[in-house]
Amino acid sequence: MRFRVLATLPLFFVLATLDSLPQSSEFYPVGSIKPGQRGYGKTVFEGTRAERFEVEILGVLKNVGPKQDLILARLSGDRIDRTGIFAGMSGSPVYIDDRLIGAVAYSFPFAKEPIAGITPIRETIDIFKEKPGVRPRRAGRVNPYELYQMANSPLARSSFAWPEAPLGLSLSPGGQTQTKLQPIATPLNLSSFSSQTITTFSPQLRALGLVPVQGMGSAKVEDYEDTPLEAGSTISVQLVRGDMDLSAAGTATYIQGRRIYAFGHPFLSIGYTDLPLSKATVLTIIPSFRTSEKISTTTELVGSIKQDRATGIMGVTGEQPTLIPVSLQLRTSRGELRELRYEVVTDRFLTPFLMALTVHNSIVSSERTVGEQTLRVKTTISVRGQPDVNFENSVSELANTSVLAALAASAPVNFLFRSGFEDLEMEEIRIEISAVEQSRVAVLEKIWQDKLEVKAGEEINLTVFLRKFNGELQVDKYPVKIPEEIQPGPI
Repeated sequence: MRFRVLATLPLFFVLATLDSLPQSSEFYPVGSIKPGQRGYGKTVFEGTRAERFEVEILGVLKNVGPKQDLILARLSGDRIDRTGIFAGMSGSPVYIDDRLIGAVAYSFPFAKEPIAGITPIRETIDIFKEKPGVRPRRAGRVNPYELYQMANSPLARSSFAWPEAPLGLSLSPGGQTQTKLQPIATPLNLSSFSSQTITTFSPQLRALGLVPVQGMGSAKVEDYEDTPLEAGSTISVQLVRGDMDLSAAGTATYIQGRRIYAFGHPFLSIGYTDLPLSKATVLTIIPSFRTSEKISTTTELVGSIKQDRATGIMGVTGEQPTLIPVSLQLRTSRGELRELRYEVVTDRFLTPFLMALTVHNSIVSSERTVGEQTLRVKTTISVRGQPDVNFENSVSELANTSVLAALAASAPVNFLFRSGFEDLEMEEIRIEISAVEQSRVAVLEKIWQDKLEVKAGEEINLTVFLRKFNGELQVDKYPVKIPEEIQPGPI
């Protein structure tokens, strides 16, 4: 009777209904899992094909979070015995009796055995349920004191610090301890990034659970075997692509129609989002006493990640993510013009952070990082249906000039995302930077005027005395015309 009713309905309704039906026969219930049970998992150690490893259940940890359980298991196999649990393994599916129980997601750093925490698959799927008509979060309002707070952040004290992190994330390098079960780190592959930029941003990236890996980027699809995306495949989350490339690697846990569930723990815990979801090829696993790392390269774009929450990420194949084109022009201290073109993801938290990171990288890859330097930065943002937003600033310091310039370039992007305007769409970001290897900072000593009283429409001359750091006195004259509507009176 039930199938006769469905058969009379439109095809799209039938498909939507079937997609929403519980897939209980595919999943092994957590309540039936017992210590000593054996199963297997799948992950990619090299190339694009998932390989099997063995799993022994140690028990189920109850209420590790509000109504959240965690399955504790010991992993084994020739590959696992050599590498242990590695960064990029997050999301690897685990099965008992060929039925999925969940995703490898947690580990103990420096553990002598590969003991893993497995997030139950039902908890990964259920967290993404939503009622029809629910919309993503709205941008927050601008804090009028934010620019002051940013300018006086640890940014000015040699290490980059961003003013806000997603809820629940600490930007302190000491945010994770070495003795507790914690999310498996996510390898962040950086291509065309200098070692200085990676070092500057590394504490914040590691505090977010990301392990920077220098030198990895995109690759031609035809260079690698084109295998179908399946549970156990390596996936890549591209945050920047183009002349600079930045992508994070993980593993797909479960595919249901066009939906892909992965990681088993949060990526950045940023909720609704729109991040490029791509296939990836694994070059190798680098064994380490702390956490081994997966070295992978991004290949084909397959969709978009729509949500990032406590028990994993959820992407949709066939979707095109919204990226912001960026063009950056750097007039070097030698008079050379360098141009970079790339795209960054559209996200209230990530976009300003990535703009600061990429601008900093473009400067330090060409300019000095110590000694006298002045950088002039102009940011132009094209907003759909609105006039361009222009922001210009100059920084001149003996140290940290590149970091301050990165902040100056990314600040207007940050403010726009927090403006409170709905449906704000940035069509393009243009950055213009000019560099000179000298300090252009001076102290204002005094100002003279040539008149004490003036009439509307008249002109006065101001003489400005500036004292440079080398002791030299610079004198400039500025004519100022008084507007016609101003009544005469003392200045």
